[in-house]
Amino acid sequence: RAPQVDISGADVRDSDLMGAVLQRANLSGCYMNPCHLYHANLREANLTRTRLNGANLRGADLRGADLSGADLDRAVLSEANLTGAKLVNANLSRASLTGANLTDADLTGASFAGASLVRANMTNAKCAGSDFFQTQFWSVNLTGADLTGSLFGYTVFQDCDLSGVKGLDQVRHDAPSTVGLDSLFRSHGQIPESFLMGAGLPTAAAGFLEAAKADTTSLRECFIACIDQDEEFAKTLRDDLRERGVRCWVFSQLVRGNPLVDRHSASDQEEVERWLRSYDKLVVLGSAASLEVEVILNDITHAKQMQLSTETWCLFLGATDATLKDPKTRFARNLSAEHVVFDLSGQKDDRETYQREVARLAEALKQDQPATDGIPKPDISVDQL
Repeated sequence: RAPQVDISGADVRDSDLMGAVLQRANLSGCYMNPCHLYHANLREANLTRTRLNGANLRGADLRGADLSGADLDRAVLSEANLTGAKLVNANLSRASLTGANLTDADLTGASFAGASLVRANMTNAKCAGSDFFQTQFWSVNLTGADLTGSLFGYTVFQDCDLSGVKGLDQVRHDAPSTVGLDSLFRSHGQIPESFLMGAGLPTAAAGFLEAAKADTTSLRECFIACIDQDEEFAKTLRDDLRERGVRCWVFSQLVRGNPLVDRHSASDQEEVERWLRSYDKLVVLGSAASLEVEVILNDITHAKQMQLSTETWCLFLGATDATLKDPKTRFARNLSAEHVVFDLSGQKDDRETYQREVARLAEALKQDQPATDGIPKPDISVDQL
């Protein structure tokens, strides 16, 4: 613990500072490449002109920190909290900002060339004159972000709502970029046509804008978690839900692959976990067999935590046998008592009941509801969901 310490200009290269408390410390001009700063507390720290290229800042608390002119080339900033941070003219080229919180950050003149902004939060960020050449934007919250005068080229916008972005009609295009159809529809067509043309999209793409404005399809992402022996059951459920307008994918043990976790303080390698998904809703197929499998239990735990943090109904239990309908074990009884259970056990033998439950499930998945709506209520119906 060294809060408010002043070591400006010091050479601390290759140091292991995991979890270090350096709140309000003066680290300006320090050589910290490539330090291990995993989950370090750098809140309101002075990091101006600091060399942090290749550093591991995953999960670091950088709220209110001043990183103006800092070199963060290839730095790992995944899940880092940069709320209100100042990164004026900072170099974030090739940096990984997966899940980073950049709300209200000042990114004026910063370089994000080749950076990965996956599921980052850039709400109200100031990005005037920033460099986004070859930057990947995927599911980034850009509400209120000001991109006036920013540079784009070979930039990718995937699953982003651009309707609330400021200055899109005043950016510079140095090369073509990719704007996915999912971004057009998530933005409900509210994207300046000049931005799309500058990105190199064909004139015909403008025709999608009107269609996107009128489209009411839910773009929530839903996954169906199941064990391998229930994969065919899950595929049938997926198809039935898609027919009812729910975007969903099967998330069996098989598609998760083998765990691969890299935590290198001196590289840009990230934790790569194929068994994790970023989702809005999770349907868990519960049975006597699945509730004994660790990955399914982990899915349930993660979804329950997500419900607590977001206060929205995220976990949907589908019964494929009597385990959740007529629970015998304490765990199954607790799940049934705390969560609405959809009876899907009649997929083969009782199609009428199955289709009714699928319709009920689809209606619930297409809405954003408080977590309390996922708690069983007497005589729950589609109209109550």
